[in-house]
Amino acid sequence: MDIRLLQTFDFKALASLYDDAGWSLYLKDMDAFKRMFAASHSVYGAFEDNRLIGTVRSLSDTAHILYIQDIIVHSDHRRKGIGKALLSRIVEDNASIRQKVLITDSDDAGAGAFYEAVGFKRSGDLSTVCYLRYDH
Repeated sequence: MDIRLLQTFDFKALASLYDDAGWSLYLKDMDAFKRMFAASHSVYGAFEDNRLIGTVRSLSDTAHILYIQDIIVHSDHRRKGIGKALLSRIVEDNASIRQKVLITDSDDAGAGAFYEAVGFKRSGDLSTVCYLRYDH
């Protein structure tokens, strides 16, 4: 497996990953899907035999905060350390940024154990408060 910082995007391969993950809301507007990658701070891809099998992207002010978004690994390749490698790489490459934020709508124990295994803590376990607003 090879992890690369992506400079150009294969939107067909990315859409396939999002579809495999069941994240269909992202795929309803392909122009918006393309814009989200173009506007990202960084996007990494995990490749096996030159085939995209996972991705992670971030938004950042490059100084104080890094928002980590959309960690996706194709269902055929899960539980092999790919998600951990992607998340570790994006954190390592942005080590100088003090605050790293990962917000998820998944509250299952497996996802929580995964995030904690790479050094993240639930906001309730820290002296932090998180406010969210979803406009649908």
